[in-house]
Amino acid sequence: MRTRLMRYAAISATAVMAGAGVLTTAPQAAANPPLGTNIRGKEAFDTDTFMDRLCGDMSERDKAFVYNIHTGEVVNSSSAYEKKPYYQLVAGNSHKASTSAPHGYHWALTPGWEVFGGNCEYPQSSSWTWYDYERKVSNDTVTNCGSGTASLAVNESYATTRTYTLTIGANTKTSAKVSQVFTSEIGGSFGYSWAIAKTHTLGRQVTITVPRGRQGYIDARPLKRTVRVNPVFHVVNYIWSDGKSESGTTVHNWRGRGYDRIWSYGYYVDGKADVLNSDGTPAMDYVTRDKAGHC
Repeated sequence: MRTRLMRYAAISATAVMAGAGVLTTAPQAAANPPLGTNIRGKEAFDTDTFMDRLCGDMSERDKAFVYNIHTGEVVNSSSAYEKKPYYQLVAGNSHKASTSAPHGYHWALTPGWEVFGGNCEYPQSSSWTWYDYERKVSNDTVTNCGSGTASLAVNESYATTRTYTLTIGANTKTSAKVSQVFTSEIGGSFGYSWAIAKTHTLGRQVTITVPRGRQGYIDARPLKRTVRVNPVFHVVNYIWSDGKSESGTTVHNWRGRGYDRIWSYGYYVDGKADVLNSDGTPAMDYVTRDKAGHC
């Protein structure tokens, strides 16, 4: 069963007083997929780049690779099969019905090259919410030429956004695939927590206190949410050889170490979007401001 990202409860922000231009961010949560082992630091090669080679196409299809355990070089299994330097000819008749080895020889994996197959999964590693920079969401103002409280109806206009970033291998070809991780099957489980890229117009009745002779207005900081996904490779089969055996040794985990899912801490994709209220409107932190007015 494919892993689904957990539902996120939509958040509504209330009007508060805040300093102009203040950017408030929630602490970034550490990456921690629900399944798998972080192989960063466990291998001799760059595992972030290695994982991009395995899962950079952002697909869940089955795939197989031949790779070098020392350098991390990765080749599609179909392109490397029975070819040097990945395989070497060894004396002894082949037991396979179809082989390119000449009579009296067979192909064996060259020591240092190993084979594995499986598929990629894209579970949520972490998520956090944060307030974006303060901006004007309305041209409406109210000037207090009397005393007491002034009431201001805000006709809010704000365009929600959704962006995606990939730490390694991001390009035009993969951008659409990256977005599908969040917007198709996985994104559907987020309910209202992901934005729809359009302008929302909503009248709000907000009561603000404006000193006499001052003109009051309201700014807002949109509430944003970041969801981080560290792609995970699910190992179904793993094969190595002593350089002589035609069939080699087959296990069903990573390098015979007992864990069948691998990921790397520095290889991840972030989805960033406006948090929406249950009615589909963007959640905002409203900020009251005032300046000299003319009565």
